Amino acid sequence: MQSNSHIEVSDLHKRKETFTVDEMVTLAELRLNIQDRVPSVEGEAFDLKSWYRNWNNKGQHRTDEEPTHVKVEAVDEFQALIPWGQADQALFLYAQEGQALKKGYPIRLYVPDGSSECLNVKSIVKVWFLNDPGLGEEATYGFKNKVTPGELKFKK
Repeated sequence: MQSNSHIEVSDLHKRKETFTVDEMVTLAELRLNIQDRVPSVEGEAFDLKSWYRNWNNKGQHRTDEEPTHVKVEAVDEFQALIPWGQADQALFLYAQEGQALKKGYPIRLYVPDGSSECLNVKSIVKVWFLNDPGLGEEATYGFKNKVTPGELKFKK
């Protein structure tokens, strides 16, 4: 576990910022015990949508328009794209037993009412709030597909 990890948050139409876990928690209006929404998990969490609204309201480019999707990326490059309408109960787990997460650090996303079989994404380091209805109504997830220039060359 790294104590200096940061989470990059961006809204592609507005801005990009980098937060520590403590800074994200400070900005969170609605903090709760995660068991309120995910009974099988223990720890402290904050609501994704209310966090977004607070972040949006403090910025220079405030808007009443809500995103169509939230996308997260984990340290291992696992990604999940969730339609905003499925994120009503989504939350970020940030601590367990009063301590930083040991598994899933720095934060972990839980989407208890989403259509995805992927209920949670651990070790999140990037969060995007997107506005593109063309991304669809189903949650998608998987690892980023990285190809190096060397892999593009055909061997004879």
